[in-house]
Amino acid sequence: MFKFDDLKIFIATAEAGSFVGAAHHLNIAPSVVSRSIKNLEIQLNTTLFNRTTRKITLTGEGRWLLDHAAKTLDNLNEIHTHFADKNAELQGRLTIDAPTPFTLHMLAPILSRFTRQYPKIKLSLESNENIADLIEKKVDVAIRLGELKSSGLKAKRIGSIQRAFYASPNYLEQQGVPVAVEDLQNHNCLGFSQQTPSLNRWPILTERGEWFEITPDLTANSGETLKQLAIYGHGILCLSDFTVRKELQSGELVPILGDKVIPHTIPVSAVYYSEHKVVRHIRVFLDFLAEHAVF
Repeated sequence: MFKFDDLKIFIATAEAGSFVGAAHHLNIAPSVVSRSIKNLEIQLNTTLFNRTTRKITLTGEGRWLLDHAAKTLDNLNEIHTHFADKNAELQGRLTIDAPTPFTLHMLAPILSRFTRQYPKIKLSLESNENIADLIEKKVDVAIRLGELKSSGLKAKRIGSIQRAFYASPNYLEQQGVPVAVEDLQNHNCLGFSQQTPSLNRWPILTERGEWFEITPDLTANSGETLKQLAIYGHGILCLSDFTVRKELQSGELVPILGDKVIPHTIPVSAVYYSEHKVVRHIRVFLDFLAEHAVF
């Protein structure tokens, strides 16, 4: 009879898409992964992966086993968690990857509550503008803004955000307050550089019924940089609402064209490698985030 460790290695291989990726994630040698998969195929008398020199893909039997093996390990994990000592103090390192604005404005204000409640869980924050490979970067939880692409990763939706338009009072005093999308053509629009061109499509309709795509007068690859430029009167910008709360309270920025913003929702998700491998300290962080993150 095959071992449960073989199932764990099989699932890691299917999700990583390679023996090397699974070995890296499980911190074992690739030869161990290869041998385990071969033994599993022999014991089940089937082929689980189609192998080429460049990649591996699941066979039909492999897909069936992946579904059932994941459920089996989920049940075992649930049994273990149920009978575990609930008073045991959680500990371990938790690596979180998130876009810089989310780290600054959503995580930083609330993490002290988490560390007070779980002092032996050591947090490591990775702020990236680009999507990180969870396996390669050894990330436990990653925050994703926007619709998720299909993958082997699991996700927990923790909230949603919207984008809106802002400018400094000084800029508006000098240049006037826009009241329609056409007015934006006579204003300085602050936009993102080429790495994130989709963010230069603003949620306000043109006469043709399309989102307004700006030609930026000044660009940056960071929303925080654009915000500072707007504060100093360089123009109008479009940012996620959660990034400007303090500036709105202080009066450094004011909202404009609020009645023209197209209603839209940008989902925010916490993504993690695989549900059946999520240990307790990751689970409590996901629950904490869903409860305490202010959207």
